[in-house]
Amino acid sequence: MIKIILVDDHHLMRESLTALMNKYESVEVVADVANGRELLNLIDAGIQADIILSDIMMPEIDGIEMIPLIKKKSKSLKVVLLSVLEDEKYPSNAFLAGANGYLLKSVDADELMFCLQHVMKGHKYISSSLCISILERFNKQLVMLSPEQNHRLQFSERELSVLKLIGEGMTNQEMADKLFLSRRTVEGLRQALIDRTGCKNTAALVRFSILNGYAI
Repeated sequence: MIKIILVDDHHLMRESLTALMNKYESVEVVADVANGRELLNLIDAGIQADIILSDIMMPEIDGIEMIPLIKKKSKSLKVVLLSVLEDEKYPSNAFLAGANGYLLKSVDADELMFCLQHVMKGHKYISSSLCISILERFNKQLVMLSPEQNHRLQFSERELSVLKLIGEGMTNQEMADKLFLSRRTVEGLRQALIDRTGCKNTAALVRFSILNGYAI
């Protein structure tokens, strides 16, 4: 029997999840709370559970901020986040914080149960639809980084310098100081590089820089 605590500031969501899980003999909802603060109080009170199933966007303490606080109190408690947020930065930040799973709220019951069982075995899990989306985005970036695509990009010496320093993880101000440029100029060059390479954001530009040898 997997003992679950639900954390979501929407009462209807907690009721719906409880009703869903009551249909399965392998899981039991032992408590449901509206935010991270209430959850931490429950843990301090000694409640016994296996998995915290929590939303991310909540008042007081959000789901990601809550994870290290939970782990400090109970290393055995596992945390699965259930969210509408599809941007890859959220599951990335969640796993870095110590999450065991990340599901989209569009997930069906079978995948939810599979995730809980998978996490109980000590594994990590990410929503299949989100995983496919990330892989598709990564594949597009690989196409963009192919030699056939790259040879058409011509960078100026200044752009190459900025691209190399971005790959080394420097901030705009650090690059400005090193290259004797204004911060605004560096910001403009960074945005121009994002636009020209087709990268979605600075993180993708860092990958571009590293994979193409500019950060070496």
